[in-house]
Formats: sequence, C-alpha cells, structure tokens
Amino acid sequence: MSDKSYEHARRIGPVYDPELAARLTRKPWEAPHSRSFSCANAWNLLIASYLAYAPKDQAIAELLRHGMTSYNGGIVWVEKENDVAFVASDGQHAIVAARGSDEMRDWWDNLQVGLVDDTMGRVHGGISKAIARVWQHLDSRGLELVSQAKRVWLTGHSRGALMITLVAARWRARGVCLDGLYTFGSPRIGDEKFQAELHASMPGLIHRVQNEGDWMADMPPNPPYRHVHVGELTSTRES
Repeated sequence: MSDKSYEHARRIGPVYDPELAARLTRKPWEAPHSRSFSCANAWNLLIASYLAYAPKDQAIAELLRHGMTSYNGGIVWVEKENDVAFVASDGQHAIVAARGSDEMRDWWDNLQVGLVDDTMGRVHGGISKAIARVWQHLDSRGLELVSQAKRVWLTGHSRGALMITLVAARWRARGVCLDGLYTFGSPRIGDEKFQAELHASMPGLIHRVQNEGDWMADMPPNPPYRHVHVGELTSTRES
C-alpha cells in the first residue's frame, strides 16, 4: 500500500473518528484475476473494517457515500450484544465486515482461547461464541444480499478479523463464492487443519495486513497454544 495507506492503516482501531472517516475515499476495485494482493482492494476493505466501529447511522451514511447505494435493500446491519457485522452491496460488489473489540466485555470472548470444533477444523472458542450471536441474520439476510453480487469481499480488524475469517470458512464450506478475504491486525484463529482447509478453499485470496510490531496480532502465543494464522502476510512499517 502507499505511504498514505500505511498512515491510515496504523490509525484503524476501536475509536471511531468521523472526521477521519470523511477524508477516506474509495478506489476503483481491481478484479482478483491474479489472486495477488491488491492495494486498491485492501484500501477499500480497510475503510469498511473501520466503518464497522462506527455507530450504525454514521456507518450507513458513509457506506452510502462510498457508493453502496442500498441495492435491493442494500445494507444489512446485524448488532447483538456489541457484536456487529454488516453486508453492503452496490449490486456489483458486496462487502461483509465485522467489528473488532471496542468494549471490555469483548475481551472476555477474546480470552477464551481454547480451540473448539467448527467448520474446517478447530477455532478460537471465544470467537466462535461471538459469531454465533450474529450468525442467524448474517447467514440469512446477509447471505441473500451476497448471493446477488458479482464480487464478494470480506474484511475485519483485530477481533473482527477473526470473526470474518470464521464467516469465510463457513460459507466456503457450503460453496459460497468469495473473491477475497482481507484482514487487518488479525490474531491467530485456529489449528493447522483449519488453516490448510481454508487456504485450499480460497487459494491466493486470503491476505493478512499487520502493522510491524503489533503484538496483538501474535496472540495467542504459539507455543504454548497451537493457534495459527491464515493468509499471506503484508506488513506495514513506520516510514
């Protein structure tokens, strides 16, 4: 990504700044033909992952400004006990995003790091519980919107990255076509079986962006835990 993109990537976090959001401008999407990292697509999904931290009304206003024009009912916002996920579509591109940690109660889920059985392998137990709270609506109304788009992108920051990775695995296991999973500051999600099966189902389409020195992205520590990352790493550096 550009130096400007690095600057904004380092500022993404749980404190939503509407003035910063208003300065962000979407780039033209690039088709994922090469299955390589796309700076433009990463930038667009970075914006979406940031908007997941916004209050619902502000997030929807920004999504509309970015061209998500309420196509066929347009934006599905799911919020349960501070867990948030949304689907936004303009008919061509659908974005699915999840919110990271922004309250102390989120950390209770984060600390439940024991692996539990899920699609494709074993995954972070606290995140499995978190996604369960929004799954019903995301997998019904959200998936309906996703199925009508030509391109489908998934994204999230930190805890939201873990949640959206689990969404990707569940949908791919059922044959849902996905064009890219871009995560920002993602901790480790599951075991090696989960990693291998998700990579096989989305070859070259999973990209993990991490700020250099971001210790949270290396949680839970391995060893002693057995959790691993998914996706090809792109590291941002201070200039």
